[in-house]
This record gives sequence, C-alpha cells and structure tokens, in this order.
Amino acid sequence: MRRRVLLAAPLALVAERAAWAHSYQLGHVEIGHPWSRPSVIDRAAVFLALSNIGRSTDRLAGGSTPIAQEVLLRAEDGAPLEYLELLPHHPLALRPGRKYIALIGLKGPLVLDESFPLTLRFDRAGEVTVTVMVEAGPEGE
Repeated sequence: MRRRVLLAAPLALVAERAAWAHSYQLGHVEIGHPWSRPSVIDRAAVFLALSNIGRSTDRLAGGSTPIAQEVLLRAEDGAPLEYLELLPHHPLALRPGRKYIALIGLKGPLVLDESFPLTLRFDRAGEVTVTVMVEAGPEGE
C-alpha cells in the first residue's frame, strides 16, 4: 500500500504542474494561458498569448467552441479580422484593449472559476483544443 502511494506521488505532481502551467503547443505554435472574464450577456472575449517558434509565418484563422454560436477574431476597436498573423519569434498577446477572440451567441453565462473548450485553427499548424479558464483576469486589465 505504501509503495503505491510513493509511486503515485510523482504523477500527482506532474498533473498539478500541468494544470498550473495552462499552456499548449501545436507544432511550432505555443499558446499560453487562455482565459475569459465572467459574462452574463451573449458575448465574451477570450485572451491568450501566442508565439511562433518556427521559421515560417503562420496564421490563426479561426476557431470553434460548443458554448457559442460563433468564434471571431477582432481588432482593438472590435472590427472583424480574417486572421491573426504569427510571425516567427514575434509573440502576440491577445489581451483587454488589444486584439482578441470574440465569442458570439453564448449558450449560457460564463461563471467565475469554470472552464470551457476552445478549438483554434491555424493555417499551417492545424487545430488544437485548449481549455479556457473563466477568471477575473490580471490586475489592472
């Protein structure tokens, strides 16, 4: 019995660290800490960090989620964008007051401390599903 506990302890630490890190990698694209603020209206914004560690430019071309009718890319002023260009070794931060991912037609409220899946589609790297955390956001944003 004691041996099982000792063998399981490192696995628990790895799982805890993975949850804490909350980052993803798809080929040459790194995605850091996807999050959204709580929302009771039918719209919300998703924020995250993107980095292209490859040698070729890629594009975030769109996405989908089961919790909203549409996922759109938006400029700072809310204007629609066809894509977000990811230049090699030039990180892109989607955050309040900057470019963001818009969720339109939410099927329910976004509740603090819950999460939801979001599939991101890149022209070169392909698709990846990330977990978006619903949180108050960084202080001052």
